[in-house]
Amino acid sequence: MSHPAAGSTRPQWPSLQIAGSLTEEYGTGVEPHTPLPSERVLADRFGVQRPTVRVALEYLAQQGLIYRRERLGWFVSPPRLEYDILGPGVPRERLRIDVVTTDPAGQPPPPHPGLRFTALRKYFFDGRLVVVSHTYLRTDMREALTDAELAAPLRDSFAMASARCGVELTHNRISVTAAVIGPELAPVLEVTARQPVLDVTRIHYSHDDVVGADLEHWRSDVVTITFEDRRNQRPD
Repeated sequence: MSHPAAGSTRPQWPSLQIAGSLTEEYGTGVEPHTPLPSERVLADRFGVQRPTVRVALEYLAQQGLIYRRERLGWFVSPPRLEYDILGPGVPRERLRIDVVTTDPAGQPPPPHPGLRFTALRKYFFDGRLVVVSHTYLRTDMREALTDAELAAPLRDSFAMASARCGVELTHNRISVTAAVIGPELAPVLEVTARQPVLDVTRIHYSHDDVVGADLEHWRSDVVTITFEDRRNQRPD
């Protein structure tokens, strides 16, 4: 490892110091989607190599403060979306769902026997891509839905399928795991491979029978997932 020559006054800028300086400059009162200077400009400004700047920028991205657009550079992020995973969901006017594919080829196998791959879907909240989801349903429930109906919110799709098949949805089991996105899904989620994500698995039950599942990959840089326990809430 090389060391600065004796008497050198060149400041040493570790990545966290660069991140702190950029946070002070862009962290408060700056309009969302404001572009940051290029990595080359920042490297010259702080007197470091571009890889050091990239580490600082990726750290800020993981904190949800900035985001990167391929070939365009880095931008200030809007505030994080707060999503209550046990709540009523987001208002419909804030939600858009795109069905990427209903073809099971190349998709993960069903997480439970008796389920059938239904769709790979992309969820946009307030115009921001936040999550991609592999949805699986019991075969008769899948056949009860048209492809167009798969673009409805998850609860609506399940409600339609269960009503048509006479299935009573009784409860869900939800698990959340910290993970990184793989190269096969990174382009779908519009991130680089190995970026941190939150994997949410929902298993849907009709009493003791599993009737569906969702394998969700949430962008951890744009969302905060909450769990609000209402069991002890007193009525007014």
